[in-house]
Amino acid sequence: MEGWFSRRSARYGVNTGILIFVVLGVLVVVELFSKERFHIQWDTTKNRRYSLAPQTKKVLEGLKEPIKIYAFYQEADPSRVSAEDLLNLYKTASGKKIEWEFVDPDRYPLKAQHYKVNTYNSLVLERGDRFEKVYLAEEEKITNALIKLTRDRKKVVYFLQGHGEHGLDNVQKDGYSEARKAMENENYEVKPLLLAREARVPEDASVVIVAGPQKELQEQEWEALKGYVEEGGKLMMLLDPQGAPGATDFLSDYGIVLDNDIIVDRASRLLGGDYLVPPIVEYEPHSITRDFRQSPYLVYLPMARSVRVAEKMPEGVTAEVLARTGPGSWGEKDIERLRRGEAELNPEDIHGPVPVAAVATIKTKDFKKNGRILVIGDSDFVSNGAIDPNRSGNQDFFLNGLNWLAEEEELVSIRPKTAPSRPVMLKPGQWTMIFLLVVVAFPLAILATGVAVAWSRRRKK
Repeated sequence: MEGWFSRRSARYGVNTGILIFVVLGVLVVVELFSKERFHIQWDTTKNRRYSLAPQTKKVLEGLKEPIKIYAFYQEADPSRVSAEDLLNLYKTASGKKIEWEFVDPDRYPLKAQHYKVNTYNSLVLERGDRFEKVYLAEEEKITNALIKLTRDRKKVVYFLQGHGEHGLDNVQKDGYSEARKAMENENYEVKPLLLAREARVPEDASVVIVAGPQKELQEQEWEALKGYVEEGGKLMMLLDPQGAPGATDFLSDYGIVLDNDIIVDRASRLLGGDYLVPPIVEYEPHSITRDFRQSPYLVYLPMARSVRVAEKMPEGVTAEVLARTGPGSWGEKDIERLRRGEAELNPEDIHGPVPVAAVATIKTKDFKKNGRILVIGDSDFVSNGAIDPNRSGNQDFFLNGLNWLAEEEELVSIRPKTAPSRPVMLKPGQWTMIFLLVVVAFPLAILATGVAVAWSRRRKK
């Protein structure tokens, strides 16, 4: 055996066999870890630029039918690269229920005409005989289009009007036009509701929202809301300090307590806010607030009041607190003293952390469906001046509450954010330094190195 192995041909044969096994092993490992079978990706960017938002993942996991995406880009368009990266993320996260392809509208004009595409960089999402169009490959737009495409009907959300509430079409700072747009992006139909001239809430109402009434509701309006909830309706109440006083009595029937106070949080100044704009820092385990513990965005409540749960619940009602402000906050009950800027924590005040949001579930008489109520002690947090999703979690908090009420819990999550543009601004001196380094110093260094090498070789000769 030793003599056989000492032969050169035998050694070559053994080495060749080992090499073949090594190559085969590498191929097996590559196949196992190929993108088609085992896909791992780490996103180390600050804004999670190459990761899908939690809501997008939930929507993709819930897909029941395949979706086809056509990306109408010119072949030479450099933005195709980023679009391709994003669409591949969707394809992978959907378990290949999403397929996509680029279409050059100049080469395939009939296809562009079929989908009514007249703008470059447009995307068409198709499900069966339905399709949705978006402009630019951005996660927020694509996910919103998927939500609209995968729901067969729009649920209707009514906003109570006639008592000084926020205007749905008002584009000013205190308006709700951005909130309306956000709801429509999640496939809700938004309508105003004048209960003063209606006998009851419309039959098609999925959710009724009472947002910051400044005047008292009439008794028949409270009765209509009461009948709606106790028949299984869903009600959201965004109530400011010293708002409609009838809300206190109305909510007491469902185990929710409103105090006549204003929340003060001096620690909010450390976060760049006013002491009357407390952030929410504590969340209870509930589907509405579950993802906020990992969210980098805080929810801010301008001029908020406390919302707590009664110690003894009415029969057939369960209620729980959703969120609280920080431990250094308190609910100031001496409003006049607060207006003079002399507020300080007193024994009669509500000591922090202060509860600012609560939910109640009401069992109906026929037990077919339960009524739901969500109460938040502020209405300005979703106004145009505060709802920006790239600056706070206010929009997510509002929409999560809406989706929970509407029993669309698969949409309850943290939504995609638009990646902020962060241009690098250089001073004139920095531009000069870069110019000297790149255009002058580096070429001279290379030239000097070449001369030195040539001189060294000449000396050796």
